[in-house]
Amino acid sequence: MAERVEYPISVRLPGYVVRKIDELIEKREFRSRSDFIKFAVTFTLGQMMLEEAKELAKNLSEEEIKAESEKARKKLERGEFEDEERGVKETLRDVEREYRKLMGAE
Repeated sequence: MAERVEYPISVRLPGYVVRKIDELIEKREFRSRSDFIKFAVTFTLGQMMLEEAKELAKNLSEEEIKAESEKARKKLERGEFEDEERGVKETLRDVEREYRKLMGAE
């Protein structure tokens, strides 16, 4: 499995945002401010990527979509996405787990 590297980033947030994050931590929705921020950033990036993919798909014909799918399938067969795919799957699992916690499903 690919090594997961984390980078420290300093962020300044308004007080009311920090208070809301702290409320979620008190309710045990997240373990820390850092965990919440990781979730929020990952979730937002995922949403943006989905919207971007939808926009790109609007401009593709059915034949182009099939061709792109076939290219991606061949890359997967050759293992070219292997490390990226694992990282994406881990991130999606983390987002799903945190989302379920946030929605009270766990």
